[in-house]
Amino acid sequence: MRLVLSLERAAARVTISTVVIVCACLLYAALCDFIVGALADERIPVTSEAQPASFITAPFTDDRIGINPDVLARASHYFTHSSRLAMRLAQFQRYQGEDDWRIAASEAQRAIRLSPHDYRPRLLLATVQEYQENYAAAEQSAHEALQLAPGNLQAQWELGVLRLDRGNLSGSIKAFRAAASGHDTYFREALKLVWSASHESVETTRAITPDRPGARLALAQFLLGQSRVSESAAIFREIDRRALLGSRESSRYIDGLIASGNVGLARDVWSVVVHGGNEASEVKSALSNGGFESDILVDFAQFDWSIQPSDYAQISIDNSTAHTGKRSLRIDFAGRETTKLENEIQQRILLRSGMRYRLSYYAKAAGPVSQQGPQVVVSGVTSSEWVAASASINSAADDWEQREFEFTAPASVLNVSIKQRPMFSYEDPTHGTVWFDDFTIREVR
Repeated sequence: MRLVLSLERAAARVTISTVVIVCACLLYAALCDFIVGALADERIPVTSEAQPASFITAPFTDDRIGINPDVLARASHYFTHSSRLAMRLAQFQRYQGEDDWRIAASEAQRAIRLSPHDYRPRLLLATVQEYQENYAAAEQSAHEALQLAPGNLQAQWELGVLRLDRGNLSGSIKAFRAAASGHDTYFREALKLVWSASHESVETTRAITPDRPGARLALAQFLLGQSRVSESAAIFREIDRRALLGSRESSRYIDGLIASGNVGLARDVWSVVVHGGNEASEVKSALSNGGFESDILVDFAQFDWSIQPSDYAQISIDNSTAHTGKRSLRIDFAGRETTKLENEIQQRILLRSGMRYRLSYYAKAAGPVSQQGPQVVVSGVTSSEWVAASASINSAADDWEQREFEFTAPASVLNVSIKQRPMFSYEDPTHGTVWFDDFTIREVR
C-alpha cells in the first residue's frame, strides 16, 4: 500500500512544512533536554580526564565516565536558561581554588535569578562566599535559603557554621539545634564545633542537644570522651530508663566508664539502668543476682553473671530446682575427657581493697562428678592468678550444702567465677549435674 500526498495546493505545502518544523522543534527540545539532564546529573562526576562526548554515553552505559568541565562550561553559556547547569558549574568551580571562586559565585547568582524560589542556589552561593571569607554575605545567603526552605537541615547547619565563624556563638545555637534535631551526624559535628568555640562549656553543648534520649546519650558519650566524667554521668542518669534498656549505646557507655577506670560509677549507673534505682539488698551487696532470680540481660551483664557456651558442659538457669526462690545455676557435664571450665561463668564485683571478705554459696550435685570438680574462684580482672578458691565439688550430694571461704581483696575490682582446672594433661571425663545458688559476699569485721 502506498500513500501519495499531493503538494500542488498551497494549503498542503503549508501543512507539511508546519508539521516538519514542529517535529524539528520537538526533536531539538528533546535533544536539549537530554543534554541538560545528562550534564546536570550529579551522579556523573565532573573531571578533566573525561572525553568531551563521554557524558552522552554515561546515562546509557551507567559507567559514570564523567563530564569534561570545558563541555559543562560551554553548555552552561549556551543554555542560558538552565539553572541546573549554572548550579552544576558553580559546584565544580567552588572546589577549584581561589581563582575560580568568582566564576562559581557568578554562576550561583545566575541560578538564583533563573530559579528565585529554589533554596539550593542560595545555599550554594553561601558556601562560595564562605570560601571567599565574605562571611556577612554568606550568612545572608544562608538566611535567604532558610526562608525558602525552613525545614532544610543543611541550610540550618550552614547558618550555624557561618554565625560561629563570625563569633556569634549564641546566634549559632538555635541553628545547630535545629540541624541536630533532624540528623545525628549534624549533632555529633556540632558538638565538636560548639565544644571548642565555647571553651569546653557543658551548658552550651547541652543547649544544642535535642530533647530525645539518643541525643542525650550521644552527649553523655561525648563528655565521657572529653574526660568530663561526672557531668557525663549526670546527663546519662537523666535519660528515661526504658530508652536506655532499648539501646546498645547505653551498654557501650557503661563499658566506656569501665575502660576509663571509673568502675564504681559504672556500677552505679548500671544499677539505675537495670534496676531502676529500686535496689534490693542483694543488689546493694558486692555480688549481684546471687540467687539467679533476675533475668540476665546480655547487653547489660557488666555487673551480672556472664554466661558463655562451653565445649565441656551445658550451662543454664534451672527454673525447677533452687535452694531458695525459684531458680538456680545448672551445669550438665557432657562427659568429655579432661573437662575444663575457664571464663564461661563469671561476674565482675567491686570490693574495698585490703578488706577481708567471706564468700558463701550453696551447691548440689547429682551423679558422679570427678576427682577434680568445679570450684568457685575469686581472681583478678586482668590476671588469671587466683586470689582464693573453694574446695572442688567431686561427689554427689542429695541435698544442698553450704560452702564458704574467706579472702582479702587485693584490689577493688575482682572476678567471681566457676572454674574447673584439670590437675593433669589428661583426666577422666566429668559426668553428672551440679547446681549453684544463693551466692553472697560479706565483709568480715
